[in-house]
Amino acid sequence: MSTLLDSTSLDSMERQARTTLINSLSGVRTAYIAITADSHGRLNASTLSNVTHVGAHPAQMSILFRPDNGKRHTLQNFLNGSPLTLVCMPFNQVNLVHEVSMNAPEGTFELDVLEAATCHVEGCPHPLPKDYLYAISLEFVERFTLNNGCIYTIGQIKSIATGAALKIDQEGQISFDTPPTLAIGLRQYAATETTIKLPYPNAAKYGF
Repeated sequence: MSTLLDSTSLDSMERQARTTLINSLSGVRTAYIAITADSHGRLNASTLSNVTHVGAHPAQMSILFRPDNGKRHTLQNFLNGSPLTLVCMPFNQVNLVHEVSMNAPEGTFELDVLEAATCHVEGCPHPLPKDYLYAISLEFVERFTLNNGCIYTIGQIKSIATGAALKIDQEGQISFDTPPTLAIGLRQYAATETTIKLPYPNAAKYGF
């Protein structure tokens, strides 16, 4: 049986139930470990998923942050000039990606708290979890504050590190199913194990 929730129904929902529903509507997205450093060189890690590409020429990506409450260490470091490294992990590292978002005190490197093994890749500004699939290092470009207080940021891609397990086809497309990458929808995690690659749609196919 179909159900329709209009704006009146949403307004009358219990606050937490409404928050959970609305926050899960955008579906599953890649879950990244984000790594930055403060002005003292102290590392910070968090979990980010509101990430999109905003063009390849120049190569840029966007990250949407929740309103700044003074405890958004990743956001503060990024705005203050730290490179921000987005690390894509395989599904078997789901617990690490989840626990990184623990909201530890400022100056704490969450990967150290979790005793996660890391490695250094030449040219990458931060240590990476050793099982990483790929890591994107961004340099801050600009920010916009939305009407709800959320902060939309743009970063330019400065480097891309690829792990040994990552597969990239001849066209440059990353394989998201071998090994399966980790995606998140609110607090529910998913593996991208079944994929299909299709050509770009063409109106000529339909006689236009």
